[in-house]
Amino acid sequence: MRVNLIIVRGPLQEDEVKIVTAVALLLGAMGLPLYAADGQAAAEAKAPVAIARTGFTPSQAREFRERYSYEEVISAGDVSLFHFLNLGIWLPTAMVSRQGKVVDLATAIDPKVGQTRVTNAAGGVNLSDYLRSAASRAQGMVVVRRGRIVFEDYPGMRPSDFHVWMSVAKTTTSLVVRLLAEEGKVDVEKPIDSYMPALRNTEWAGTRVIDVLDMASGMDIIENQAGRENPRSVITRYNLAASGEKNADGEKENLFELIRSAKRSGPAGKAFEYSSINTTLLALLAETVENKRWNDIYQERVWSKMTVEGDLQVSIAPDSTPLPHGLVASRLRDLARYGMLYTPSWNKAARERIVSQAYVRQIQEGGRKEIFLRGEIGNHLTTAFFPASPPSANHWQWDAVWPDGDFYKGGVWGQGLYVSPARDLVIAWFSTAMSNDLTQYARQIAMNTPALR
Repeated sequence: MRVNLIIVRGPLQEDEVKIVTAVALLLGAMGLPLYAADGQAAAEAKAPVAIARTGFTPSQAREFRERYSYEEVISAGDVSLFHFLNLGIWLPTAMVSRQGKVVDLATAIDPKVGQTRVTNAAGGVNLSDYLRSAASRAQGMVVVRRGRIVFEDYPGMRPSDFHVWMSVAKTTTSLVVRLLAEEGKVDVEKPIDSYMPALRNTEWAGTRVIDVLDMASGMDIIENQAGRENPRSVITRYNLAASGEKNADGEKENLFELIRSAKRSGPAGKAFEYSSINTTLLALLAETVENKRWNDIYQERVWSKMTVEGDLQVSIAPDSTPLPHGLVASRLRDLARYGMLYTPSWNKAARERIVSQAYVRQIQEGGRKEIFLRGEIGNHLTTAFFPASPPSANHWQWDAVWPDGDFYKGGVWGQGLYVSPARDLVIAWFSTAMSNDLTQYARQIAMNTPALR
């Protein structure tokens, strides 16, 4: 039996979402394949992210756990949606505990933010409609200006849900390395193996810490979707080892030994070549210098000093390697609070200053523009993510830095954090999407916002 599924372009109303979701789940339970109107099989037809707004049913949870595979979780479909909201079920996690009094963020909703428009494939719809459309698969977005929430929406999660940060979390490692550098415990101009003896006599030897921070290590570890889908790529082997799964040869690999065995593809410091493996080394660097576990370091130095609503989850690999390259989860407002540490309103997110003004200036001004476009991701950021207002550099694990001093860190499958210190503005969002245009909306919101006087 063949069932045709007609996809209506544009945002669905809440009752329509419920109907589409019910039909999709019912047919799926009956084992009937769905087909799009053009005849393509509906492996591409996904239940709306709105099914997560009231939590998953026991039967849905069982189904999505039973369907779990590496291939499924990287497809940005229903299995991904469930696991992105249930990191502790997906992988072993360490808890980074909040401490002290929660300080609520003030709210002063500005209707103009939801009316923000960009020219995109969705036809230039406003932000509020785009967030609720099937095209975005957005789960939540919050905009904070001068320490107050001016826009907030949750199309595919609850405000209290913990959602995975993906690569937005990479900046937690660079922040800790910066704190160690400010204390004189790390010199980022020195080779990383001068702090990590285990990297001596490997091809990592001689690679400066700053080149690892700037995703310019020159190692053969480049990460992109094609690599994730290649069962024998280094990054797929890394991801499988991180979650304790077998590689293409049916073997389980030790994550740190896999990292140590990486080969050099070129000189360090020459090109912005993205990889989570660089980030994992930064966390291990901090562990080596401090002789403490990563989750304890981050709790003591950052999270315990913030006025967050909830704890932070950090996944741990079977060999005890921490995974703050992306497998970190929190509430959306707490991600925004983290972004506020880099703005003048830091004191509305923390009890003491954590991110120094000198570090903010370093992110804004220290990027090596000459390496930014020498690699796949820099070009992608300028042409696909921010085509109307391209960034000019990356630095200290932040993907994009603009001449006006704004900076951005993205996470695969539609996560993002945009920080504008000059405008005292933070925009944070979660999704389960192969791609969407929320980056463009974030940049446009910033450009619509006047700088502080």
